[in-house]
Amino acid sequence: MGMPKGHFSLFFLLSVLLGLSGCASWSLWPGGESGASQRVAGLIDRGDPDWTMRACGQEHDRLLQPTAELKRLFDDVGQPGQLSIFADLDVVEKDGRWLVRKTHRVQSTGRGCMDVSGAGSQWVGFSLADNWRVDVTARGMQLSTDDGEDGRQLAVIQEQMPDGAMGFRGVHDQGLELWLYPTGCLERSTGDYYHLTAVLVRDGQRLNGCGYKGAASPGP
Repeated sequence: MGMPKGHFSLFFLLSVLLGLSGCASWSLWPGGESGASQRVAGLIDRGDPDWTMRACGQEHDRLLQPTAELKRLFDDVGQPGQLSIFADLDVVEKDGRWLVRKTHRVQSTGRGCMDVSGAGSQWVGFSLADNWRVDVTARGMQLSTDDGEDGRQLAVIQEQMPDGAMGFRGVHDQGLELWLYPTGCLERSTGDYYHLTAVLVRDGQRLNGCGYKGAASPGP
């Protein structure tokens, strides 16, 4: 894959450390006042007539106003007859109800609230089918595979494309690139949804996967 042409600049984002313990709630912005956007992950219940969400680490449900996209994803990702599903969302609060602004993940498989593997990452790209994962953190880009390259970590440079795509590669061009595209992705081995499509370019070989914004990424 030819890397899109453009000017690469050093890109080290400050990691926002989240106090996630066990099944903690993810919130990327301080405050909590009405109208402030926040990141929450937890279990969504599709009730009749009201949808609710119990954020990870919380004891009480909150009323949820889903988007048309989230309703569709519940149907696409969930199993027949499934009434609850794990989701990772951006929401705002209005009149005691969470209004969904963006859907990062919808998963009917996996560990749900117990999976905090992306808590310290700014961006994550992976493929369960091909068994690779790249975490972009404040320290650089870390590749995890099943072929002895676990823990390979590189200082990175990043390119932001006009269409919203982002590219990451080693500062010293060590044959590794991660590209994240702003199009939804269904992980082919599970059917779970992620809001980014990922492409790993490794020593010239192109591998497709999914991606999502990690909990340590600042901004909405």
